[in-house]
Amino acid sequence: MPTNASYRRAYGLKILNSSHREVRRLKREGHVPEIHGHKFWNSSYLVMDYLKTHPLPKKTRVLEVGCGWGLLSIFIAKRFGCSVTATDADIQVLPYLELHAEVNGIKVTAERSTFNELTTARLAEFDLIVGADICFWDDMTAMLYNLVRRSRRGGVGRVMIADPCRQPFSDLAERCQNAFGEDQVDLIEKHLAKPVNASGEILSLSNP
Repeated sequence: MPTNASYRRAYGLKILNSSHREVRRLKREGHVPEIHGHKFWNSSYLVMDYLKTHPLPKKTRVLEVGCGWGLLSIFIAKRFGCSVTATDADIQVLPYLELHAEVNGIKVTAERSTFNELTTARLAEFDLIVGADICFWDDMTAMLYNLVRRSRRGGVGRVMIADPCRQPFSDLAERCQNAFGEDQVDLIEKHLAKPVNASGEILSLSNP
């Protein structure tokens, strides 16, 4: 993975390190993330790697929840030309998303929203919902399960959530399997040696 002191490249993206002058500028301006949004988390790479061999149609309308710095959204928009909206509960991470979209020459719509604030009507505007490293607290299991249920009621075709298999995520996967059946729920194991050493699972839910 080509790199220098201030940025690195992976999956066709330029990813700024915390030492980059523009990242430091955002911090000086007071954009200090509060919900673990201080860096780019690796589970997004798991979804990127999966989508490399399972490409999305260009007209797919994509929503990323708990986007953080938004690299997964930017990857999808850049590689597949999809319309992508990225949301996060922490408004302070959105300037980092917008910065990365700019340096990668991509347009992504950025919005502040919690999981619970995403209504059935809002979710119905999308074909695919993605998220990575978003199920790390116990109460997130129920919140994400209810988001999945609303997305299904809204006709969203697919939900994909990646995680290094922390217990709240495993609980979410089990709950979804019990509720929707194994024919609609797939747990995809992923192991990467590069651009980083990362492993985990992608919870993929189809909506017939």
